[in-house]
Amino acid sequence: MKNPWINYDFTNSTIHELDKDFVEVFNLSAEERFKLNSELLPDPYIGNIKSKILLLALNPGLSEDDFRTHADLNYKELHRENINQEKTKFPFYYLNPKLESPGSRWWFKKLRWLIEKFNVEKISNSVYCLQYLPYHSVEFKKTSKLIPTQNFTKKILENHISNNYPIIIMRSKKYWVELVPELEKYENAFLLRNPRNPTLSPNNIGENNFDRLVELISE
Repeated sequence: MKNPWINYDFTNSTIHELDKDFVEVFNLSAEERFKLNSELLPDPYIGNIKSKILLLALNPGLSEDDFRTHADLNYKELHRENINQEKTKFPFYYLNPKLESPGSRWWFKKLRWLIEKFNVEKISNSVYCLQYLPYHSVEFKKTSKLIPTQNFTKKILENHISNNYPIIIMRSKKYWVELVPELEKYENAFLLRNPRNPTLSPNNIGENNFDRLVELISE
């Protein structure tokens, strides 16, 4: 399946053309905190989608700092490299030392145990994240229907499962299983003990599961 995000032009709107009608309908009835933002750049995926460790999240958050970050040319360049899946030193671009953003601070906290075990560059090349919804909102709310670009997200997850690579479900297993039913019985998927604070710590992911990730990253 062709990646609909490659070389996509976000000049007129950050909502993908495929998704516009669906997002407009959703936003018409959604409370302000749930509305999907059309100014901030989307994150359908973060990192190299061929990496061996997949993190499943819900959608990017929204704060005033995000608007400042997304206006920055450095951020736009790193975001474009990620969207186009270009080969870079830090494919999980929120871990790039050149970037200072709310997303960077959030991801460094969640991944710090693995970063301390290895280093930033190694982890940036070892993990990637899929967002259930690619668009920013203050709080997450599931759309009543799948938006079209989620079909590509679905395909990435299916491919990852077919390769038998580990998956860490950071938020809402129910929604991800609805998207890809095979995930329900997938033995190489881990649930976090505290999904409200989805850190990838040995305690939160389980000592044995953490050791499995370390072993895989060490290969």
